[in-house]
Amino acid sequence: MTVRRWLAAILLVTVLGRIAFILLFDHTLSLQTSGYDTYAVNVIEGRGYTRFDDRSGDSDLPPLYPFFLIGVYKTLGRDPIAVAVVQIGLDALTVLLLFWIGRRVVGEAVGLLAAAFYGAYPYLLYQNLTLNDTGLFIFLLTAGIAAAYRARDTRDPRWAAALGVAFGLGALTKTLIVLILPLLALWWWRALGLRRAVILSAASGIALALVIAPWTVRNTRLHGELVLISTNAGSNLHQGNNACVADYLSRGWDAQWVNCIERAPAGLSETAADRWHRQQALTYLREHPAAWPRLFWTKFWVLWSPVIMPYDLPPDPYLVDDAVLQFESTAFQIARVVHALYFTPLLALGILGLLLSWRDRREVWPLVAVFVAITLTYLIFHPSTRYRSPADPFVFILAGYALVRLRASLVRRVGLPLPDEVSGADKSGRNIKMDLLRLTSPPASLRSACPLSSMESGPRGASALSGGEVKLRTALGNRHSHRLSAPESAEVTR
Repeated sequence: MTVRRWLAAILLVTVLGRIAFILLFDHTLSLQTSGYDTYAVNVIEGRGYTRFDDRSGDSDLPPLYPFFLIGVYKTLGRDPIAVAVVQIGLDALTVLLLFWIGRRVVGEAVGLLAAAFYGAYPYLLYQNLTLNDTGLFIFLLTAGIAAAYRARDTRDPRWAAALGVAFGLGALTKTLIVLILPLLALWWWRALGLRRAVILSAASGIALALVIAPWTVRNTRLHGELVLISTNAGSNLHQGNNACVADYLSRGWDAQWVNCIERAPAGLSETAADRWHRQQALTYLREHPAAWPRLFWTKFWVLWSPVIMPYDLPPDPYLVDDAVLQFESTAFQIARVVHALYFTPLLALGILGLLLSWRDRREVWPLVAVFVAITLTYLIFHPSTRYRSPADPFVFILAGYALVRLRASLVRRVGLPLPDEVSGADKSGRNIKMDLLRLTSPPASLRSACPLSSMESGPRGASALSGGEVKLRTALGNRHSHRLSAPESAEVTR
């Protein structure tokens, strides 16, 4: 099949799999799985952006997902199935973006594998259909990373501005996305030089600031002091840094169920309570440095564990309702096993793919920037599988690269017959050879070491191609020599 048909098939499986989940497990979808529904209903009914009965406004949670729900409710009605259907569309767009990123980093096979791994990912069948912001955030994050690659390739500030818009909307969903922007700026600096990096960084930063500015102005007017996006950072920091959270996490319990921490004193304003919680967390860390190794290692393990976290309920949990209790059902226990069987090998392949891509000098720094930002954020606050899941699509890209490299290595060393590639081979095997060449070719940053880079100008390029002989030099040495026709040579340069 052609690449387009493979991609269409992956999209079809992605959509049909989610529709099947809705038909079979619609009873697991609820409007009460988070506070976002209350925000949306209060705004619709004219009570302001708040989830508290005694307030006309608050800034506890970022606003984008509640306003996304408002759009769904006004269009399709206040129904968890309607929300799930719209979020299926977001997942389909994410599949397309992952294909593009995988193709940009390595080739079409990696793009298809990453898209397929995401489309069939069991964990997100539930997470991205229920009432939470995960699916929307993953879409915005993936769109921003794709725009970062386009900005690097075209050097066009408009693509950097598109990145800023995507990340600005992402920051109105989960503020951690802002941490990725300076890491991308460093990548642009290394790849394009300081002047161009400054231009692209300025374009993206200004666009991001313009997106979040209206909400920052609203918050500042509401609270009488600067509040960029939300006021829940202090409570989250306190939940993740206290005397009993390491024990909770190591037993498979969620940090938000911790009941050993003090409540904020009565009468504090929203922003004062946020500062109080932050101070409690910092005080604990300052006074208990000996607890740091276990605390941060436990957080790291919980964040990247192939086991869905949390996986158990404490005997006396805090902030647990009926929606959480359904996680103890038989269906969810089976889902945990399926997730572990699916994600564990992909995580191992992703680690291998990261090592191989680093050795081969593939341009994977934007993917690494996502891993770094998410890991640092939840080492500081508190982790769970849901909080890590926005990084999983980029793990799948690296896992696809590892599979492609392992297959190519097996073909070379064992001499196995080559099956038809996703590019669609004819009987002569011509496209098969080209697909392997494309998958093992060096990244753009190494093409200066390859005679193909001379094709664009000069007599040296002409002499290098005389007789149709092209020697492809990779970072591992001059191992590949192929006699290509002129159309094939053009395909390689593309």
